[in-house]
Amino acid sequence: MSAPSGHKEGAIDKWVFYPALIVTLVMGVYFVYDPAGSNAILGQLHKFTTNELGWFFLLATVAAVVFCLVLAMGRMGGVVLGDPGQKPAFSTFTWIGLIFTSGTGGSLLYLGSVEWIWIMQAPPFGVEPGSADAARWASAYGMFHWGPSAWAWYICCAIPMAYFFYIRKQKNMKVSEFVRPVLGNYADGFAGHLCNFLYMFGMIGGVMTSLALGTPLISGVIVYLAGWESSNPFLDTFVIFLWTFIPLVALIFGLQRGVSVLSEWNVRADIVMLIAILVCAPTAFILNQSVDGLGLLLQNFIYMSFVTDVLRETGFPQAWTVFYFSWWVVYALPFGLFIAKISKGRTIREVVAGGLIFGSLGCMVFYMVLPGFGIDLQMTGEADLMAAMSEGGRGKVVTTMLSHLPMSSLFIFAFGAITLISYITGHCAVGYSLAAATQEELRDDQDPAKWNVAFWLILAGAVSLGLYFINPESLKPLQTVSILTGFPLVFVIWILCQSFMKAIKQDFAEGLPAPDGQNRIWLELDAQGNGVKEPAAKPAAEPGAVAVPAE
Repeated sequence: MSAPSGHKEGAIDKWVFYPALIVTLVMGVYFVYDPAGSNAILGQLHKFTTNELGWFFLLATVAAVVFCLVLAMGRMGGVVLGDPGQKPAFSTFTWIGLIFTSGTGGSLLYLGSVEWIWIMQAPPFGVEPGSADAARWASAYGMFHWGPSAWAWYICCAIPMAYFFYIRKQKNMKVSEFVRPVLGNYADGFAGHLCNFLYMFGMIGGVMTSLALGTPLISGVIVYLAGWESSNPFLDTFVIFLWTFIPLVALIFGLQRGVSVLSEWNVRADIVMLIAILVCAPTAFILNQSVDGLGLLLQNFIYMSFVTDVLRETGFPQAWTVFYFSWWVVYALPFGLFIAKISKGRTIREVVAGGLIFGSLGCMVFYMVLPGFGIDLQMTGEADLMAAMSEGGRGKVVTTMLSHLPMSSLFIFAFGAITLISYITGHCAVGYSLAAATQEELRDDQDPAKWNVAFWLILAGAVSLGLYFINPESLKPLQTVSILTGFPLVFVIWILCQSFMKAIKQDFAEGLPAPDGQNRIWLELDAQGNGVKEPAAKPAAEPGAVAVPAE
């Protein structure tokens, strides 16, 4: 198929591309020039966001969960996000793997290993620090923060984007175009440019934050295996280089041949590692602690979703839940865009299940096995992981914990390698989404221009590396900035969801077509953009669809 008329193949939208680039570089220079001053200012802004606006993020997250459930359980859940007769672009296993690995990254591994320590040291609701109750809440809150509430943000963005891309045949993946049904002509002006900018800048800050958080952990694993005393700038440079280079190679091969293969192996490695740890560690304790934490979560899910603890003034919901929810908002649009791109041929109900069920369960298993093992070592006195945290940081906790397993060096090597691969697969989603959002036009069978993908991956790596060497602390303000963009992005996501509901009502004013024998609803628009009441093709289930599992 030839390039769309009037646009050069792979051309960028300058109103999206250059503002995000310029502001990122300017902010980076400022953080390096005055790290103390920028930290102080952003610290106050972050405190205001998490404390004064905590209620807002909690209510918005609950609304996102409800929106996804209403879509899945209603008649609209059967809508197929693709052409009549469209087979899913990926097998079920590969598709679920792409969803899971794009939305988690290596953060799941290192936070699953260490987050329980921070929560046990400063537990919620006035619980005694270091106690058994503190350990129970540490298990429950880890699963809560990475559960359906988190994935609802991704999915409530993915579904509208997939509808506009696959049903309305939108020719690009810019946020301003997704919100056009509500903004109208304002999508071409300041309001549209602002939506695009917030999307881009929040994502750039988020990926640099991941680079800053994950590099010391992976470097620490290499240091342990090599028998060195400490990390060094050359090692950190090498790790950041891997983060930049490997996703670049994977994305050059495309989604089908590159990213999907990497994702499949990542999921398989995750499964093998978790089973191995569960078998070699105190299995009974981990399973009992996990079931106990899951029960505590289910019993208190609604309360945990709304609690601000304002009277006790513990600050726990603000430091953890509100922080996490604002973090998920920042990643929601780009990861939602990536999920939309890989979900061609899937029903809305399948997309909701892929995130809220399979994505959540995958994360929760990590937060069962890794904290369960660590808590056992801490409570029995076999290892003081809290002391390891204060002495050597996250990397020290991981190596100390895994050193209590048989063939510990093998486990530590595998953990470091899988963490690196997990970050790389998440980085692939980031690079793809940044490039897709800056491209002038993009067909549903087309990937972003390779040079565009390469540019954003190299920019993130180069700026992160520069900030790291000039002043490692200068990466922290960038993290805060990315979280601060979560507040306005909530409104962008709300407009996106409203645009989707408005668009589908306009397109099918007389109601949706009747479902086929598999309870799927095939949508088709005519040349004038009006919904066809009875699409020509209503095929039987195809291999790869959830109704007939591919694997």
